[in-house]
Amino acid sequence: MQNEQMLVKIVVSVFASSVLKPIGALVILSATLTGLMCSPAIADEQTDAAIEKLETFIQNLDSFEASFEQTLYGADSTELQTSEGTIKLKRPARFVWKYSSPEPQLILGDGERIWLYDEDLEQVTVNPIDERINGTPLQLLMQAVPLSEGFDIESLGLSEGIDWFGLTPLSQSSDFEEVFIGLQGDAIAAMELRDSFGQATQIRLDNFKSDVQLDDALFVFDVPEGVDVIGLDE
Repeated sequence: MQNEQMLVKIVVSVFASSVLKPIGALVILSATLTGLMCSPAIADEQTDAAIEKLETFIQNLDSFEASFEQTLYGADSTELQTSEGTIKLKRPARFVWKYSSPEPQLILGDGERIWLYDEDLEQVTVNPIDERINGTPLQLLMQAVPLSEGFDIESLGLSEGIDWFGLTPLSQSSDFEEVFIGLQGDAIAAMELRDSFGQATQIRLDNFKSDVQLDDALFVFDVPEGVDVIGLDE
């Protein structure tokens, strides 16, 4: 059930080291070092170019697939749980977020609704997609609209080949206070989500492939026999 709660946080508000540390500490350090190394004029130019790179990347991202490792940290940075799985996403507003461990769970967006399937409970919960993604990381991934329409964007600098950015939701109703995203070349390397309770959800992506061919049938949820459906208007 913790997996379900973690991803619900993502949809309601979305490597090298074996010991994970909160990304926030890394990006803040990186930003400090970048400020020391660059003159203000150069820093401003680099910042503008980096933000433009992020905006272009997100707007042109029609589809992608990746494996992920997701870690939930408490307000004191204590690691609470780590999960693994895969994600497939295709615009507009379709995705499959599948957990393989510690227990199988599935969250699917079909373009209009989000299906949250808990195999152990033999239950699927359905909600309109627009009500669940506003002000969340999935909003920036699933819609080809300028990031500046939903977030204040700050370039936090380069660390170990990853360009880090801080995004603050403009929506007052968002469950997240901050989102960090890291780009490595033409791939999303990681994201970190900070909520209003001080918890952080860190998502590290691997085997990232963009603009892949994904069949529309992947984003259709067929309700298994005997599974209860909650929230679906017949």
